[in-house]
Amino acid sequence: MSQFRLATIALNQTPLDWAGNEARIRAALKALAGEDHRPQLTLFPELCLTGYGCEDAFHSPDVARRAGAMLTRLAQFSHNILPDTAILLGLPVRHLDRVYNCMAVVQGGVVRGLVPKRNLAGDGVHYEPRWFSAYRGSSEKIDFGEESVLFGSLLFRHSGVRFAIEICEDAWVPVRPALDYMRRGAELILNPSASHFAFGKYERRKAIALESSRAYACIFVQVNLLGNEAGRMIYDGSSLVCSAGDVLREDRGFSFGDSIARSIDLDLEPNRALRSRLFSLQNQEPASGAAPSSPPPAVVELPPSAGRKIGFGSSGTEAANQAGSLAQRKARTAALSRFQEFVLAQSLGLLDYMRKSRSRGFVVSLSGGADSATCALLVALALRHAAEELGVQVLLDRLGRGDLKQLAVGNDTASSVRAIVPEVLFTLYQATAQSSSTTREASAALADAIGSKHSEVEVEGIVDAYLKAIEPVLKRSLDWEQDDIALQNIQARVRSPMVWLLANVKRCLLLTTSNRSEAAVGYCTMDGDSSGGLAPLGGVDKAFIQTWLGHMENVGDEFMGPLKALELINAQAPTAELRPASFAQTDEKDLMPYPVLDLVERLAIRDRKAPEEVLRALEHAGLEIPRERLLQYVRRFFTLWSQNQWKRERYAPSFHMDEENLDPRSWYRFPILSGGYDRELEELD
Repeated sequence: MSQFRLATIALNQTPLDWAGNEARIRAALKALAGEDHRPQLTLFPELCLTGYGCEDAFHSPDVARRAGAMLTRLAQFSHNILPDTAILLGLPVRHLDRVYNCMAVVQGGVVRGLVPKRNLAGDGVHYEPRWFSAYRGSSEKIDFGEESVLFGSLLFRHSGVRFAIEICEDAWVPVRPALDYMRRGAELILNPSASHFAFGKYERRKAIALESSRAYACIFVQVNLLGNEAGRMIYDGSSLVCSAGDVLREDRGFSFGDSIARSIDLDLEPNRALRSRLFSLQNQEPASGAAPSSPPPAVVELPPSAGRKIGFGSSGTEAANQAGSLAQRKARTAALSRFQEFVLAQSLGLLDYMRKSRSRGFVVSLSGGADSATCALLVALALRHAAEELGVQVLLDRLGRGDLKQLAVGNDTASSVRAIVPEVLFTLYQATAQSSSTTREASAALADAIGSKHSEVEVEGIVDAYLKAIEPVLKRSLDWEQDDIALQNIQARVRSPMVWLLANVKRCLLLTTSNRSEAAVGYCTMDGDSSGGLAPLGGVDKAFIQTWLGHMENVGDEFMGPLKALELINAQAPTAELRPASFAQTDEKDLMPYPVLDLVERLAIRDRKAPEEVLRALEHAGLEIPRERLLQYVRRFFTLWSQNQWKRERYAPSFHMDEENLDPRSWYRFPILSGGYDRELEELD
């Protein structure tokens, strides 16, 4: 048989949501069963039964038991509605007290085989070696529930087609399982993934898929998880089908629904002819003296199709399942700019976090600066993008805000979202004596443009009350010459209770507005502007935020045109606005130019360079800054970095947006107490 119908299903799952995860898999399978032409093979993402982000819960035997029981139910369910289709589902499997990250192949109501992951992701945000064992054997029979199931390196034959499985990281390492599978005749290599979003990362996954299909003369299939699964990581729900170095089908994902299902008819004959030519030109057996290959994978024969209808029309035939019963969603196939990726990833992350935390909306302390403006604008954009895809009524059901359905304006999505935003997004400007008319006007203008429910309150009286209460204790008055930091911090801190109170009353998420550049040097007030339950910008540097806001002012995005309301915000130099106006306070005056700060952070933290190496790199970076000033910046960065690790430990969870991150719980760990680079900074002299 040369033609084969395959489906990929990206899923938006939640760790340990047993009922919800199973229901979403069943709904996706039902949608496939309703097609005129059913697939012979359906690929789901890695660990889709439990969710990828279960973390230390993977060590619990109960998690594996529940996942195994779910797999048994799904095997029978899929047999009832798709009796001949091989379904590939990801779950943890316990064997001899080790936990393995596996893909199960089910067909005909039974588990036909379990393929464990051979290479575990353990760098950056990944901690798989903490939870799983890497499988190093060939194949064996293991007890799985009440059955004995083949486990290990397996090659499957279904309807005359040979397919094999590489789980996510297996395809990223130099020595891959695919080489042995190719030698044994694999025609399809399937790559179920839980590959987190980062700027530009999709293009690297695409390059791997293209090169894999070329190097192994196969059809390489990849499908990813979807959505903000567990709080920090966002998954794009992308899928790729490549053959012999060409893309047959791709979908960038970023859907706001429960799943993205795509089907494609594959013609295997061209690749078979190509493999014949390649194999005749080179000896596939190891040369004399070369290291032997791994033991051959066991071959698992799946029962043949029982005469059900299979169609072979266009090789791009597709189906989509969105939030249960939506119309087909067009695949995203065009390349996305960094700004587009930013908006789509943040939108998906914010709305998933809202609904999975069972919150009713968002609160932002809108200061008139770039960071808070970005947070508020992203919420408004998220609602618009999701409404355009899902429809307003479905979106409100999905967010648990069915009470707002009466606000929908017929089929006018833009007007409906405009009516809904003030019930979901609340912004608050809190003025002290240092607040300027510029930031007040900037906040009001942006709130009006995006439609948030905006309020202004004066908190200077609260600041004065604190000072009057503490000065008798200190037996002196506080002044800016002696008490600069304390006087700045009290202004930031008095704003926290007010905005928390608003968030609690409205049962909303309070968004922390700090960015990654500020986190690097602790440029925030703990329990002040650091207050909040989610820091969406914690993985984004200030220079990017400023550039994006300029783009939104002058260009905008596909649904929200240029936002001239950002003009006042973009015209200002970033400032905490906590010192009197006579100080002319700006962030970069307190710290260093943001582009320099971001460069120093990457050199020091991402590249792990010592202070002397960072200084040398800056000197050769063509910055046109005197060496004495660069030396000052390097000293300031390493000193503030070391002093403020305790702040980074306390920041609200942040979205991972780049391949670097300063969150000590998900990327870069550093001691709270340390020598502070004293010796290294002395040696700079």
